[in-house]
Order: sequence, then structure tokens, then C-alpha cells
Amino acid sequence: MFVDALRVHDPRRACGAPTCHLATDADLDELHAFAASIGVPRIAFHAGAKFPHYDLRERHRALAVAAGAIEVSSKELVRRCFHRR
Repeated sequence: MFVDALRVHDPRRACGAPTCHLATDADLDELHAFAASIGVPRIAFHAGAKFPHYDLRERHRALAVAAGAIEVSSKELVRRCFHRR
């Protein structure tokens, strides 16, 4: 599991709160299980996006890192998780 840095992606969404992306280089079922284990609702998953991922706010990002997610740059997240698909 990988997370990138928190930033405001679109100030019109989520009240302008900073979010990050949670993604995986493994099976999507593992991503869903990991997200559920840290309390992220399935509605935060972007299945129709170019790159399947969860959007996380600060609290869930901290929980993801504590649970073992690796902090990477956005560029590295794309390279590791999506170039192989």
C-alpha cells in the first residue's frame, strides 16, 4: 500500500480539505481490505478513475501509515501502482 502527500486537489470538493491517494501495486481486493481496516468508507474509492484509488483525509492517511502504507511522492505512486496495469 502506498500514500502520497496531502494536498488540496480540488477546492470545490470536500470543503477544500487536503486529501491524498491510497493505492496498491497488488490486488484491488487487498486495497479494499486495507482501507476497511483503517475505517475508510468504500465511497472514498474511485473505481471509474483512470487509476483506481481511495481518497484519504489527514486522519485516515495517518492511520494508513501507522498500518504500514509506504509514503511516496505522487509521481512514485503512479509509477509503482499504475504503470504495470
